[in-house]
Amino acid sequence: MLLHNQIYCGDCLDILKLADNESVDLVITDPPYGMSFRSNYRKEKYEHIANDDGVDWVWDMVSLLDRVMKPNTHLYWFCSFHNVDVFKQSLEKFFTIKNILIWEKNNTGMGDLTGSYAPKYEMIIFAQKGRRLLNGRRDPDILHFNRTGNVNHPTEKPVDLLEYLVSKSSHEGDVVLDPFIGSGSTAVACKRTLRDFIGIEIDPDFCKKAKERLNENNLEV
Repeated sequence: MLLHNQIYCGDCLDILKLADNESVDLVITDPPYGMSFRSNYRKEKYEHIANDDGVDWVWDMVSLLDRVMKPNTHLYWFCSFHNVDVFKQSLEKFFTIKNILIWEKNNTGMGDLTGSYAPKYEMIIFAQKGRRLLNGRRDPDILHFNRTGNVNHPTEKPVDLLEYLVSKSSHEGDVVLDPFIGSGSTAVACKRTLRDFIGIEIDPDFCKKAKERLNENNLEV
C-alpha cells in the first residue's frame, strides 16, 4: 500500500508493486523520452536524466499502471516525437487512446539551431481505462501554456498546465499518481486543486527539491 500525499524516492517499477490494485483515480506523468536528453537552457547544466537512454522499461510501466488505476479513469503521458510510436503502441495494449494533445509552449526551445525547425511543442498522449467523461466544456486539443524555464528540473512542466489536466479528469479528493514526478510539479498542482497525490522519483536530489517546493508553497502534508 502506498500512502497518499507522499513522494517516494526510488525506481517506480519497484515502488508501484507496493500499490493496491485499482487505487488511483488519474495518472499524469512525464517519463524519460528515451532520447538521452540534457537541458542546455540554463548556464548551469543539469545532468542527463536517469534511464533516458532507452525505452525498455515502458511495457512493465504500462502494465503496472493498468493494475493500479481504477476502472473508468484517464491517463496523460507527456512525450516528444522521438519515441511517441513506442509509447503509443505500448499504451494501446491496455488503454484506449483518445487523442494526442499538443502543448504549445508559446516560445521555442533550443535543439539544432541551423538544421531543423525550432521546437515549440510537446505531445501528451491522452488515454482512458474504460470510459470516463471530461469535466466541464469540450476544449480544443491544442493547449497554450508558457514553458517554465526549467528552474527546478530539466524537463519541468508548468503547474498551471498540470492543474488544468487534473481538473479536467478528476474530482476533489481523488488520488493522482505521477510515477516520474521530478521536482514535484504534479504534487503542487494536486494540492492546489484539492486532490491527493502519490509521487515517485528515482533521483534523490529531485525528491528533496519536490518536498521543498511543497513546503515553500505552504502545501506541506
